[in-house]
Amino acid sequence: MKYWLLTTEYPPFHGGGISTYCYFTARMLAEAGHEVTVFCNDDSVTDFEFTQVTTNTRLLRFNSNRDQLHSFLGYAARLSYSFALLVRKIIEEEGKPDFIEAQDYLGIAYYITQFKNAGYEFLAGIPLVITLHSPVFIYLLYNRVPVNRFPDYWTGEMEKQSIIAADALISPTQFLKDEVEKHISLAEKNTTILANPYADDQKPVATFTRNKIIYYGKLSAQKGSFELLTYFKSLWDNGFEYPLHVVGSTDIVYHPEMKTMGQLVTERYGFYRQKGLLILHGKIGPGEISEYLSDAHVIIVPSIVDNMPYVVMEAMSLGKIVLASVQGGQKEMLAEGVTGFLFDHSAPASFSSQLEKILALNDDEVREIGLNAQAAVKQNYSFEKIRVVKMLILDQLKSKPVPADHFPFLYQEKIALISKEPIASGLLTVVVPYYNLGIYIDECIRSVLNSTWKNLELIIINDGSTDSLSTEKLRIYATVKNITVIHWANQGLAATRNLGAKTANGQFLAFLDADDKVDPTYYEKCITALTRNDNVFFAGSWVRYFEDSDKTWPTFTPQPPYVLIHNPVNSSGLVYKKNAFLTGGANDKMVDYGLEDYESVVNMLAHGLNGLILPEVLFYYRVRKGSMFRNITREKLLYSNAYITKKHGAFYAKFATQIINLLNANGPGYLYDNPTFEVNVSATTKNESAFLFKLKSFIKKNERLKRIALKLLKIKP
Repeated sequence: MKYWLLTTEYPPFHGGGISTYCYFTARMLAEAGHEVTVFCNDDSVTDFEFTQVTTNTRLLRFNSNRDQLHSFLGYAARLSYSFALLVRKIIEEEGKPDFIEAQDYLGIAYYITQFKNAGYEFLAGIPLVITLHSPVFIYLLYNRVPVNRFPDYWTGEMEKQSIIAADALISPTQFLKDEVEKHISLAEKNTTILANPYADDQKPVATFTRNKIIYYGKLSAQKGSFELLTYFKSLWDNGFEYPLHVVGSTDIVYHPEMKTMGQLVTERYGFYRQKGLLILHGKIGPGEISEYLSDAHVIIVPSIVDNMPYVVMEAMSLGKIVLASVQGGQKEMLAEGVTGFLFDHSAPASFSSQLEKILALNDDEVREIGLNAQAAVKQNYSFEKIRVVKMLILDQLKSKPVPADHFPFLYQEKIALISKEPIASGLLTVVVPYYNLGIYIDECIRSVLNSTWKNLELIIINDGSTDSLSTEKLRIYATVKNITVIHWANQGLAATRNLGAKTANGQFLAFLDADDKVDPTYYEKCITALTRNDNVFFAGSWVRYFEDSDKTWPTFTPQPPYVLIHNPVNSSGLVYKKNAFLTGGANDKMVDYGLEDYESVVNMLAHGLNGLILPEVLFYYRVRKGSMFRNITREKLLYSNAYITKKHGAFYAKFATQIINLLNANGPGYLYDNPTFEVNVSATTKNESAFLFKLKSFIKKNERLKRIALKLLKIKP
């Protein structure tokens, strides 16, 4: 079996739970004779390179910007897209793997799921497994980070989309599955609760230093650091004499205060540090874990949310007593009083009573619990046990593939009763609204006729052109086979598109402005996506500007609430199932200021007629002087948006809370067009905002620069 594992963390370059999981999973499968390739981003390489880790395991490290996507995709989206492009490249060179597995964190499988569900051949037949670890949309909430601010909001949406699009979903604990279901439904997902694998040489239970209490983990809100220190302050103030050793990083920024956890702890608990009751050891490397934990009497895991913390396994494997909260997957790892102890944050007194119970155990009792803990790790998380279940999951995916006929949208209204107008099956009608654009029309028509989808008709609707070149071009095109020219008095773009839709004979309908053009494969790929998915009614692609601009616009599959504050698609050049457009897509002339096609998209979504975006440049949008693109004013945007929200008030009301939060976090929707970048409302230009975000992302990944930046901001590490 060829198994590809996609991750952002892999040792020795990274520590942490995801890294540990990937290391053990790769080992588990490789030791059974399977060929494992681990894909991991690493910006220290210039492109990508393979390293043979073991006989059956290789590591593919790649630069997250190897495809130079930084100018139009923020970090998480760029990373996800880079994974997809590299997977395609290796498939083209080596053939397809049997399975692909990816983490949920950062939505790194988002673009893979978009390509796959749009019907791209390079991913056909490859089951995708998503393993839950630490999704941003959950963990940021517990860390009190504003989750509605871009790009974190969009990263969360990518994670959710990846989760519901997986062919199989694995959660290490029931707790984490339940947490995810607070945000998205997993009722129709093939979900298995399967513990993370763990295998390490278990040593004899070490002697311990009585009353040595260790908290091992980074200081952060989600890890229960605030609650833990509150408990100990109460204990110390009441005469408790034993110190708390904190082993882990302290430089996590606590956003409500905009201070690091280390700074907050020093401010609030400096008195106890001076008395030697609170000892901060700082961050340690993976190889130092045993050294720091070996003589502990008790190791505390106080998380308020956690998946299946490896620190519990590591401590149990060392024969240590773990005192953990029930607010996490650790509850499912410990048998009360047998292999460890549990307390409940909702009953704060339970912490001190449980801690005192542990410290009162005699040496033999401590040793017995340590031996039980070791035995539980070996029994519950061994390669042999986890591999058997994992292989059953994979075998089932191969024998019973998930049907590929339904796009896994996060949000889907009830699908409206669709028009039954007569259609010519398989025929594509391309409607070209035309007004005095004779200088551009040849390039436009040529791009359509060069399409790989040959079963098409082309309708040019002359919306009252007046210049001689434009009218002469129409006279010539009227004589060409499969091209129809319709003349009428100038009535505007909305009415012209609607006329074209009513006139069209095809099963599929596309609009193309007379100064734009399409890639030869655009229509074929869109129609493939439309015919493959019974719940997809329109399709589009990424856009590249030309003439007065050469920028790329990475459009996004439109879903509420984001689509209700900003148009994420190139709505003037979409491809539709024609009768779906007639049902919910007709353009409304009341927003004929350049947003009539955006209102059409909102209307279709409100009718349950969802659409998707092909994540590659297949459409070319001309930016020229005098175009509608250049003449949209703030007043036109405000009027049109107000009209749209009033017209679709019931639809907007369903997402009112989310819309308000997005607007509060990012400002008015007309100020941005890319949710993968941070919106800097004080920036003078979008380019400045993008630059600042890229600078911050770069600093975050460099420990030295991070420390310098924190000092400049007067945030002590």
